[in-house]
Amino acid sequence: MGFLLNEGYERSTERLAAKDSFAYWREAICDEYVQLDCDNHSGDDFSGRLRGGVGVGDLRFSEVISDPQLVQRSKYQIAKSAEEDFLISFQLSQRGLVRQNGREARLQPGSFAMYDSTQPYTLSFNQPFHQLIVQMPKPILAEHLIDPEKYTAIPISSTSGLGAILSNFIFSLAQETKNISQVSQELSDNLLNMIAMAFSSSVKLEQMSDNTLVQDSLKSRIKKFIENNINNAKLSNSLIAESQGISVRYLNKLFQQEELSLHQLILDKRLHKARMLLVDQSYKNHSIEQIAYSLGYSSPAHFSRSYKKHFGVSPSEER
Repeated sequence: MGFLLNEGYERSTERLAAKDSFAYWREAICDEYVQLDCDNHSGDDFSGRLRGGVGVGDLRFSEVISDPQLVQRSKYQIAKSAEEDFLISFQLSQRGLVRQNGREARLQPGSFAMYDSTQPYTLSFNQPFHQLIVQMPKPILAEHLIDPEKYTAIPISSTSGLGAILSNFIFSLAQETKNISQVSQELSDNLLNMIAMAFSSSVKLEQMSDNTLVQDSLKSRIKKFIENNINNAKLSNSLIAESQGISVRYLNKLFQQEELSLHQLILDKRLHKARMLLVDQSYKNHSIEQIAYSLGYSSPAHFSRSYKKHFGVSPSEER
């Protein structure tokens, strides 16, 4: 498998000892992109190749051919670094997953997605993969695309429409960078305009409204997280928001039109779980206090009051 980019430096694990290959790779991608956490999914036989050092005006081009891995841009990494970039990954082989701002972009050959280095994100690859990455300063893209954060982690097709025009132009450009240095800034401006048009036209705004499939999927994941953590006394809006990589403000906005608020949803699920345990014969030797504590209540009295208010009977009467 060869690179599209016809110039630039190359970093490779090919000639390294197995025990040193992934540490070298982690350092290489942090140097090329932004500060990242990277986990190896390939054991001691990890292999990766990166080509970079290619620029067109304000944009930088790079390419990755690598074994499976999980890449994360965490709040910790953001806090200790100053990079403010947008990156667009064009999937050339196999599949990838981009997660940011509560959205997921499942990439396959013929699609691409954008992500923002100033917000946490995750890139997941379960198979060996090949990507071309375009990186640009955040303020520069914002001059061409209004509120570019709206478009992160949303897959765009490169097989039709402006997505196809953008992809074909970028792939052609990648193979001709050494011949265009004298007009690189003009090309950069045109390319930024093309990126802005591709995202603004390909991403339907209704996909990001309050009733979208994207947000419905996120709400389903949040409800599942609540169910799986209902026994956690520290379950809160901030914990839920952090688990999904979104802000508390956005979390509250997601549920503002729901029948139950997030607080009421947690309470409802806890009380229904309690009801199930109270009537379950396999829990007959568990006291009401034990059940209350197991569901995250700090006080049996508080549990009993909440239970009676919700169901009209006390926990002991239910039992």
